[in-house]
This record gives sequence, structure tokens and C-alpha cells, in this order.
Amino acid sequence: MTILLNVLKWCALTVATVFILGWLFVWLVASDSDEATVYTENDFFHYHTLTDTDIKNAPKVTDDYYFEVHSGDGYEPSNSIVFKGAASAAPLRAYLETLGYVKEKRSLEVKEVWSKPDRLNADFFYLYFNTATGDIELTKVISNRHGIPCPN
Repeated sequence: MTILLNVLKWCALTVATVFILGWLFVWLVASDSDEATVYTENDFFHYHTLTDTDIKNAPKVTDDYYFEVHSGDGYEPSNSIVFKGAASAAPLRAYLETLGYVKEKRSLEVKEVWSKPDRLNADFFYLYFNTATGDIELTKVISNRHGIPCPN
């Protein structure tokens, strides 16, 4: 009798495991087809699996914020944190400096570009601050070629 119970228990566990892994595979494939995934820190799974460490550790300049992930369909993938009602982007600029990033002299429209001066094709950041609305977006663009040093 105990052998039959053990066999049934292992069969049930195997079926449950295959079902969970199958669902996870389908979910990951389906989530990759979306242009963007928007979530908050309360969305445990998305927050812990999709949020880049540098974005996760960014100073929270307001209590009203959310995250975005763009899979990079044709572009390099990116990860953002968007704040609402902020008074200043200074803490985020200081944070980027502590990570070794430098604000470039060029900008894209109203976005600041932050990069590491000694690295070609490395990750970089965009920082956008709308002073009229208080919206701030800090975006990390994740390069496919990680940090090739510049020749001297």
C-alpha cells in the first residue's frame, strides 16, 4: 500500500512540475512579445526578475513611481524607473556619478545621456526630467556588447 502511495505522490509531483514549467515557458515567450512591461515594486515576480540592479538601487525621489522594461525588439533592451511629482533630479544625477557615469555634452532632445567615458558599446543611461509636471524617467539601455575598453 505504501509503495502505491509513493508512486501516486511522485506522479502527482511530476505532473505538477511539468505543468508549472510549461506555464512558465509559455508566459516567458508571451511576455517577450510585448513591446513594454509596466509594473510596480509590489509585483513581486516582475520586480525581482525584470528589474536591473542599477535601476532597483536608484534613489527613490518620490513615493509615486513604477518600472518599465522594453525587450528591445530591434533595439537594445532597456529598463526604466519613472517618478511622478518630483521636485529635482539631482539625487539621480549624483547616483549616476557614483556608478562611474558621466553626463555627455550631447543630449537627445530633452534627455540627458550618461555613459562611462572609458567604455565603448557599454550600458548607458538616459535621464529625462519634465520640470512642468515633475515626471522623471531614468532609463538604462543594456548593451549587447558589455564594456569593451577604449583603446588609449
